[in-house]
Amino acid sequence: MNEADYAALGEHLHEVRPIFDAYCQRYGFRPVDPMTLGRYPRIRIERPGPVKIWFDLWMELDGDGRRYETFWRGAPYELSTGAHFDVSDGSRYGVRFQKALACFSAMPFERVGAVLMAEMETYLVVVQRWDEAYLRRDGIQVQLGTGVLL
Repeated sequence: MNEADYAALGEHLHEVRPIFDAYCQRYGFRPVDPMTLGRYPRIRIERPGPVKIWFDLWMELDGDGRRYETFWRGAPYELSTGAHFDVSDGSRYGVRFQKALACFSAMPFERVGAVLMAEMETYLVVVQRWDEAYLRRDGIQVQLGTGVLL
């Protein structure tokens, strides 16, 4: 695939961007620059703070773990959410404590717009309770710069 193919593959996301924009304005989230997310269809938003909270909507992979190369209204999408915070531990990049969960998966894109706002509002109630103590206790610890679980 070339750049134009990837751009075309993600054009349908314009349908749900207004939902993300309204959510960001209402709850203090910010969109993540799409150029940092790769070329596969995806929207990610984050709320800054001592514990960063995020939501990530992306087109799932096929049954063989490969990316789809064309879009259709029934393309499977996942919305996930989570939280993390980073700690300096004397290493070059530090350590991250994090936790994530799926809000929905294998949802046909044609249904995403109808449930997106309600799903994010429902799961925000859960993840905004995840403070540093909770993430240290119930999350996973990752060595930044290596991706190694500790």
